[in-house]
Amino acid sequence: MEQEQATTEYALSLIAAGDPAGCDLLYGQLGGAMLAAARAVTGDRAAAEDAVQDAFIRIVRGIRGYRPGTNPRAWVLRIVRNCAIAKIDRHKAANIDEFYNLADGQDCEERACDRLLAESLLQRLTSAQRKVIYLKYFLDMTVREIAKEVGKSKSYVQKEIGRSEQKMRQMLQSRGQNGDADG
Repeated sequence: MEQEQATTEYALSLIAAGDPAGCDLLYGQLGGAMLAAARAVTGDRAAAEDAVQDAFIRIVRGIRGYRPGTNPRAWVLRIVRNCAIAKIDRHKAANIDEFYNLADGQDCEERACDRLLAESLLQRLTSAQRKVIYLKYFLDMTVREIAKEVGKSKSYVQKEIGRSEQKMRQMLQSRGQNGDADG
């Protein structure tokens, strides 16, 4: 994780210096996560790809807004998310329940099962719980950043994340016990 952060910081510094290699490096480092974040919002691969392209334009134009030493991944993915939201119809609610697994080494069936499981778990959470889980695990935001994003205190966010994680653990345990009973 530290290596990813250092590489992402370096890519952003290249972009700030006007070096086009920074965009290539950033895409190599976070391209999959950027596409997954955009797809989670749009629900459509083509719209997600467009959002990622728009995000690169915004990153290059707004690079002066990035504060080195903060969380570069969260900064980039927040821009991607905002571009993705701009891509979807304003009357359609953003679907943060979409889970797009880019893990290497998994076949399509495993990925589909993981995706269905994640969607099932997320559907059972409240909208507030889904949002904090999405921000923490999909956008890699800190508790402080999440609190600022949702307009709540850090302690509220910590408790909400804890409740959400506990609820998902209980659902998985219950699922495992039911699965064992079937076998």
